[in-house]
Amino acid sequence: MPDYRRQELWLFAGLAALAFTTGILTERLLLCLLLGLLVYLAWHLYHLAHLPVRLDSRLPSDSPPPFGLWGGVYRDINSLQTDSRNREQRLTSLQDRLQDAVAALPEAIVILGRNGTVDWTNPAAEQLLGIDYLTDSGQLFQHLVRDPVLEEYLADGVFDQPLVFSPPANRSKIVSLFVTSLGRHPQQMIVASDITHQYHLDSAQRDFVANISHELRTPLTVITGLLEQMQTDSGALSTYQRPVELMQKQAQRMAELISDLLTLSHLELNKQPPVVDEINVPELLAGIAEEARALGKPTGHVIQLEIDSAAGLRGDRKELRTAISNLVTNAIQHTPNRTTVRIHWGIDEKRACLDVSDNGGGIPARHLPRLTERLYRVDSSRSRNTGGTGLGLAIVKYVLDRHGAGLEISSTTGRGSTFSCHFPVAGIIRPEMVRDSTVAD
Repeated sequence: MPDYRRQELWLFAGLAALAFTTGILTERLLLCLLLGLLVYLAWHLYHLAHLPVRLDSRLPSDSPPPFGLWGGVYRDINSLQTDSRNREQRLTSLQDRLQDAVAALPEAIVILGRNGTVDWTNPAAEQLLGIDYLTDSGQLFQHLVRDPVLEEYLADGVFDQPLVFSPPANRSKIVSLFVTSLGRHPQQMIVASDITHQYHLDSAQRDFVANISHELRTPLTVITGLLEQMQTDSGALSTYQRPVELMQKQAQRMAELISDLLTLSHLELNKQPPVVDEINVPELLAGIAEEARALGKPTGHVIQLEIDSAAGLRGDRKELRTAISNLVTNAIQHTPNRTTVRIHWGIDEKRACLDVSDNGGGIPARHLPRLTERLYRVDSSRSRNTGGTGLGLAIVKYVLDRHGAGLEISSTTGRGSTFSCHFPVAGIIRPEMVRDSTVAD
């Protein structure tokens, strides 16, 4: 690699020697030195004037670089332009592959600009939403997909949950649509998926569960009545006492399962928002704690109720009572005897929190993501012995979802588990004066 600084020194020294020699020969030393300096400055001014043109060029120059310091400058510019061109080519190739991948997706992708106009779409957007990029680019998304449910969803601006609707372009399809922001850019991306098949499967499953649960209730009521009648018959009881007790126990378990199935079906099929009651949460928890003490008395469970706030909630009283009771009942049924179950209620500036925790054996981490699935059991044999239906946490999740709340589950094997219900601040009823109290067993 040439030493451009040394070349510059040689250039300056050569011009100075030439000017000095010419000045001695012509006896005009000062004038010749001045002319030599002007030539040196003109050399630099020439390259400085052409520097913007060279920088504007996106391709590296094939001509040899000039002599001296400008040779180093032009060499560095060529190197930077070559690297920039290579990066641009790589980015272009990556962009092409990304566009091909997005174009191949079965989901509809729509990129919206600052004002809600369509900037870009993939081919699936035309099939699902009826938006063609070539003809609809620059138009408002709401004008292209006219649906009152979608307009309300977009106007609300809360995109925590996807919207399920039938697009005007094809009312026979069911689409799940969600909106997300594109990083720091003032753009939004709309992703719509065709869930028609899964939607109909889920609907058929829900209808089947609801119908079969209703159908099972009648024969179960007859069986329960006959078993009660057999208990009143002293002759039959003396002969079949043990079988009758076992049948009654299993009939009770079946009745609980049918009740939970009907509750879950009602929550799944009910698309209306929950009834808004003003719930006195401390009073509600006190009643649930008393019932839990009665349930846990034979097994020696200790129920502790801790109220750190007198705040209440807005929501469906019956649904929330069912959800909280399920959490407490699960804590009693699925922990060893003489376990302590703690119910805690409190609020802060961001949310309200209801915790149901125990100091039992805990739940292995691999089971935590699936606990809210229907009929999922960590230990099926123990659940059968304790009478669990496997639907309690699924009901809890549905109730909390309907109230805009979330369920967080944490557990450590050998140390216990905590089920935390987080309620949004919008649903909290704050009292004029917050009181602190602890009610323990």
